Amino acid sequence: MDVERKLLTVEELRRVVGKDRLGRDAAYALARRYGVRLGKRLLVPYRVVEAILEGRLEELEKTPRGEAWGR
Repeated sequence: MDVERKLLTVEELRRVVGKDRLGRDAAYALARRYGVRLGKRLLVPYRVVEAILEGRLEELEKTPRGEAWGR
């Protein structure tokens, strides 16, 4: 995967985290909560993926939305 990309699709999110660790429904729930919608596509910022992998997802709850998304 190209780490330079800032946004990942739900399937790319599952591939990075591990499909055995993150089910399809949970991945879409995360994308709806933390991601952005471009047209019909749900995309997840890579910063959110990093937070999931590092076990810091709770920190995103405390962070203002713009900062968590890297804006």
